Amino acid sequence: MKMSMHYSQSSRGIGWALRILLLVALIAAAMPAATQVSAKTTTKCAKNYEVKRSDTLQTIGNRYGYAPNQVVVANNWKSPYTIYVGQKYCLPTSKASNPPKLESTQLNAPAVYFTAGRSGDSILVYTYNYPKTVAQVKVGKANSVGKQLTKVGSINIAASGNGKSWRFKLPSSLQNTSNLTICLKDRTTSYLQCVVPRSGS
Repeated sequence: MKMSMHYSQSSRGIGWALRILLLVALIAAAMPAATQVSAKTTTKCAKNYEVKRSDTLQTIGNRYGYAPNQVVVANNWKSPYTIYVGQKYCLPTSKASNPPKLESTQLNAPAVYFTAGRSGDSILVYTYNYPKTVAQVKVGKANSVGKQLTKVGSINIAASGNGKSWRFKLPSSLQNTSNLTICLKDRTTSYLQCVVPRSGS
């Protein structure tokens, strides 16, 4: 009887660990490579650019005279073409013949510090290059802002650093909500940044 119970608990533990690993892999896949240009591209770079806070593909393009969709081709990015603070990428010397058409939301989405995923009644937050501070983790229905967001925890990035994942349980009122917004709010500057989470199994 004890052996049977032990086996059942171990199986549940392994299953839970596999779900976490799968979700971490899903989040990692959403992040851009640290290299400036993928090995698949033969595009020559006129210069390399490091993404700053509040940059968008559109503002960078306007500043340096590049069409955002050409930058996407040069760096072999896949939709939704998310850019991250601190990411370095190639500004191309020549134009591609068939660049993708970018939507307004993709052109004007600000560079992000983190990515997030969802697994059942929990969320995972992975900080890519967040400032060394304490950030409040908030969640709400899609497109929620301000008071519509609920705090579910905080991350002390000043102490723990970046490149780590944190799990937070969703409030009961949001566990059956399919479309969520997950936000980090810098406690020092009150800077609020939100992403739409990726789903896990």
